[in-house]
Amino acid sequence: MYNEDIRLAIDVGSSKVCSVVIRRDNYNEPEILAIDVLPSESIHDGDVMNRSEATAAVRTSVEEVSNQCSLKFNKAYVGFGGKHVDSYSGWGRVSGFDFATGVIEEDIVQAVRLAANERIEATDHLLYATPTAYRVDDGTEFRKPPVGMHPESLEVEALLVVSDMEHYRTVFDAVENAGVTPIHGGSTLVAESEYLLSAYERDAGVVLIDIGGSDTEIAIYNHGRAAVFSSLPIGGFHFTNDIAYAYELPFENAEAVKLAAGTLVGDTIGFDDEIDPTALTGSERVIDVERSLTRVSVSNLLKERAAETMTMYKSRISQVPNLPDTDFLTVVFTGGGAKLTGLTTFAKVTMGLRGRVEVRKPMGIKSLPDDVSDPSMSGAICMGLRALDRIDRDNHVERKPITILHTASEDGEEPARDDREPAGVGAKIRSLLGR
Repeated sequence: MYNEDIRLAIDVGSSKVCSVVIRRDNYNEPEILAIDVLPSESIHDGDVMNRSEATAAVRTSVEEVSNQCSLKFNKAYVGFGGKHVDSYSGWGRVSGFDFATGVIEEDIVQAVRLAANERIEATDHLLYATPTAYRVDDGTEFRKPPVGMHPESLEVEALLVVSDMEHYRTVFDAVENAGVTPIHGGSTLVAESEYLLSAYERDAGVVLIDIGGSDTEIAIYNHGRAAVFSSLPIGGFHFTNDIAYAYELPFENAEAVKLAAGTLVGDTIGFDDEIDPTALTGSERVIDVERSLTRVSVSNLLKERAAETMTMYKSRISQVPNLPDTDFLTVVFTGGGAKLTGLTTFAKVTMGLRGRVEVRKPMGIKSLPDDVSDPSMSGAICMGLRALDRIDRDNHVERKPITILHTASEDGEEPARDDREPAGVGAKIRSLLGR
């Protein structure tokens, strides 16, 4: 196993730390070797409230996956998201093209670099950049790179995904202080967009909604191009808090009630049945609920919050210009909050959607345990897949592998790499960003 191209991905979420160990098998298929989910009170609303406790949470999670696969790791691919990640567009302009070749891919990369330099604030850290539009001398716009054309100048619009610099450094410090070197920090939402959405969906128009604990992240694609990556300050915990407040329950019991009895659909079977929140958690504490706690009362409470949430989603989607008829957009939900029963049906009705609406999770991954194969693990698993595909062949295991592909030659020269990085503009931009 030491000769494998093994990656460790760590997702520092809004309320938990997830670690995934992943590799490609002999058939080049992704395979999960270990996985761990650790709720952490040191992370609240996406903020690291206590740095030492956050470091301890990362260390504990990494130790758990290390024990599962009997390997020790010294570096990792780190993902995060939430309110500290945002996106905006910028334009970069280049000119002076070679007469023989016209516009080449390096010109587009340079334009993206100029757009980033112009728009990125000193307090931001660039996580991801992708060209979204091209414009030549007479104002003509193109969806695809105008490689080979001979304009006097070329303007490239780029979507820039950034993180608050302070949060970026705090997350990196937590990982590094846990004894693991973070080799790259990226947006989990970008990773989910790459691996949960098809190229056809991104071209036709699609919205990806990741409902986390404290916030919801939204990615919107149209004509194959990313239009926006943003977040809203509402998540699954707000639903739980409504139950806890209304029935004066501890948060743990309210969460159990939501998962076991909460629904957004009109199924009336057992709606009048009383719910025992103590029995749902196995707690010995006797909870005296003054209000009648039934499935129908819980459902009505959740529907009120869900209706408000869907209104926020639709409002955010409507702010994106040049989208096709939003009623026919494909909408994909993921994240832990997407497990609420009846979510897709409720979304279709309240948002007036006539396109495909579904809850999605990573699929086609070997050895993915059934108990973690759900939408709440999408971010961590997609970051693991991105670690396999978006950086040079590497090994995050502490012990040095013996294969020549991973070690320096005796005369000190770097050996040939078995890179899987795809060619093209996207690859060059990732190289520019150190991805």
